[in-house]
Amino acid sequence: MAKQEKFKFAAGDLRRARSFAQRAYEAIKEQLDPHDLNKVNKIAVESKLLIRTRTQPGESQAIIDVPLMHDLTMYAIGSNCRGCTKHDWKKCHLRSVLMDTYCPPTQETKTDSQYRQ
Repeated sequence: MAKQEKFKFAAGDLRRARSFAQRAYEAIKEQLDPHDLNKVNKIAVESKLLIRTRTQPGESQAIIDVPLMHDLTMYAIGSNCRGCTKHDWKKCHLRSVLMDTYCPPTQETKTDSQYRQ
């Protein structure tokens, strides 16, 4: 009981934040076409709003400096994508990881891997 009362002063702010997030979500949904609305609804079902401090990563998260991330990415591309001859490049695990981490492609193409060199 004592732990719940410790944050009682912020209960109103937390309720307002939740309400604001719900209103923002509804406003976004109104602006989307049916195809994008289905994507957003799927993401909303599979996701939850989580407020966490920046200094404390989650269980499956880590904080990595941008220069280190850049070095790791360049090493991965240089070691795996240079001279790659995979025909089924859409199933490449490294390509999907790079795309999921919003790594900019080395080439803009739709007929080959964006990271192949």
